[in-house]
Amino acid sequence: MIELIPPTNFDDALVTEFKALGIKEVYGKLAIDALGGGRFASGLPNVSRKRLVRHVKKLSDAGIDFNYILNAPCFSSREFTRSGRSSLRRLLDWLVVNGVRKVTVTIPYILQLIKDAYPDFKVSVSTYAQVDSCQKARYWQEIGADEITLLDTCLNRNFKLLKSIRSGIKVKLRLIGNTSCLPHCHLFQYHALLSAHGSQTAYSNKAGFAVDYCAIYCKYLRLANPVNFIYSQWIRPEDLGIYEEAGIDAIKLIDRRCSTATLINITRSYQKRSYDGNLLDLLPAFQGKSPKNPGNLLLKIKYYFHPLESNIFKIMELDKRMNGLDIYIDNAKLNGFIAGLKEKDCSYSSCPECGYCHKVASEAIRYDKDYLEKTARTYKSILDNIIQGKI
Repeated sequence: MIELIPPTNFDDALVTEFKALGIKEVYGKLAIDALGGGRFASGLPNVSRKRLVRHVKKLSDAGIDFNYILNAPCFSSREFTRSGRSSLRRLLDWLVVNGVRKVTVTIPYILQLIKDAYPDFKVSVSTYAQVDSCQKARYWQEIGADEITLLDTCLNRNFKLLKSIRSGIKVKLRLIGNTSCLPHCHLFQYHALLSAHGSQTAYSNKAGFAVDYCAIYCKYLRLANPVNFIYSQWIRPEDLGIYEEAGIDAIKLIDRRCSTATLINITRSYQKRSYDGNLLDLLPAFQGKSPKNPGNLLLKIKYYFHPLESNIFKIMELDKRMNGLDIYIDNAKLNGFIAGLKEKDCSYSSCPECGYCHKVASEAIRYDKDYLEKTARTYKSILDNIIQGKI
């Protein structure tokens, strides 16, 4: 049976719900730490170390393991300095003291350091490591990885390659299920690096915030051409069996920025392997603005008020103009879609000539044309403001 790995937003109410759903592992991290991770700190809950420790204990008491995310793809070469290595070791020592025995990494050296100094740790490889071939997977396996999250932008719909990697690799393999990334996304690496530096203590004077150009551009691409909603590399709850057949051991769910109700709905839908409604409900990237750290004026000033670097009033204006997308993707109309893709080879075909996803989009996506065009213009204007330096 394929395992589900949801995130936690550190709301203790999730513990009871996840236990009832049979969840055995969740993941998360501090908003800012030495190494950083895959989300800007300004979009994450402001969780203290004390609260994280208390939450991890509750998870452990419920029989749920906690995987601490250390998946920044860049540490600015600080891993090879005394101060950088010491800051990383202090973080890992703190995790050990508080009962955490599993982490997720992107940098090979970090994995080797952990396996050398903390042999009891289980180490998972992040999708940011961009493992998209048997050769790459074998490399990580040979240096001690216990499991690998494969690159969703390349592999979520490449079943031939998934089976090839599975046949040559012994460690557990994961995929991200409710991703919204486009195939072979040209923004993937840049976005990962931006997020990493937006969550590292070394940049604490300005850490945690950047205008998320990549996310804005990503939404614009879909508004300008709705077939991109279908191109996105999501895996529906109903299609998990296909990935079991391909040898995938676990499906990782996102997003750590979601509300408790949203996380429960997403996890429950994948556990039931069924969702009757709008597929966008399960894709956090299209549910509007990321939640900001609530109720802490000092944090808001820290993240957003840098008058010598950016125009706070323009940033506030942009923030008000970015809303959730009033678009409906009928999940029931997507029955059979992934099975149909198995008969094709998207890596070696031209999308416009194939037309398969265009046909599915015309049947499954509902929207008001005037709304779509107006919203696309809004996002284009936001992008222009960013590109022209008006913020």
